Amino acid sequence: MPRYVLAFDLGGTNVRGGIVGEDGTILSRGRDSTGPRPSGEEVAGKMAIIAEGCLKDRGLKLADIAAVGIGSPGPLDSRTGIVIETPNLGWKNVPLAKLVQERLGRPTFLENDANCACWGEFWKGAARGTRSAFILTLGTGVGGGLILDGKLYKGIDDTGGHLGHIVVNPEGPPHWVLDNPGSLEAYCSATACIRDARAAAKAHPDSLLAKKPAEQVDGAYVAACAEQGDAAAKEIWQMLGYHLGVACATLANTLNPEVGVIGGGLCQAWDLFAEPMEKECRRRALGPPGARLKLRRAELVDDAGIVGAAGLAVERL
Repeated sequence: MPRYVLAFDLGGTNVRGGIVGEDGTILSRGRDSTGPRPSGEEVAGKMAIIAEGCLKDRGLKLADIAAVGIGSPGPLDSRTGIVIETPNLGWKNVPLAKLVQERLGRPTFLENDANCACWGEFWKGAARGTRSAFILTLGTGVGGGLILDGKLYKGIDDTGGHLGHIVVNPEGPPHWVLDNPGSLEAYCSATACIRDARAAAKAHPDSLLAKKPAEQVDGAYVAACAEQGDAAAKEIWQMLGYHLGVACATLANTLNPEVGVIGGGLCQAWDLFAEPMEKECRRRALGPPGARLKLRRAELVDDAGIVGAAGLAVERL
């Protein structure tokens, strides 16, 4: 790996970036608010400002940077560097890699954000030393990525690995963007967790969940209520773990991977959902693939996307 790579992780809330060394260590960091429905040019400008700060922090110049890697929500085309569509940003056909390369003057490569997180955990995190793994990132939605035979699997149209859209109950709740009710994302995302918490608060007015205004309830609060023994909150995490287990068993039976990594912001509640997830996965998985699959909490947490974007940029360089 070349000595330095600039890498960015674009989210609906923040743009995060850093300089990554040849061993996968993040040497300098920066971030900015994504802002409400920014243009591609605005995001490229924010990335350039973050890059300037990181370079100054390390006493480096752009000439010291071998490549730039960007992890972005999709669907996207990594070959052309175009973000085809991102509902949370309101984008259609935004040439993000080109916009950033024009500002920074270094070879720039675009990848799906969950693929970057998957590669980061495969290279330096919970799936290192394996040849096959998947990741599920539990955030606003549920992202996914696949490593098969040591390579990132992206499918013929560069859109493979959208594991959050696996259907775990065809009669389940609607998805807020896609017409795909009962998907993993409709059950196990932070958005779903908040929806279920608000419904539980109405159904159980004595619950701790009802002690905070509905608009202030987030995943961290639902976890705090469960940790204090609130039955309604605990049930939310039990069901989240159950549906994760259903999806993990499906992936085990279909792909026979070595490791399944669970990441994203909701992993702060790992101890609340890990047991039902493991139980349901073991119940539904066939013997050999079920015994093979190890379900692990992500190790790199928020850094996985930046580390993976750097590693994938070098792979393509």
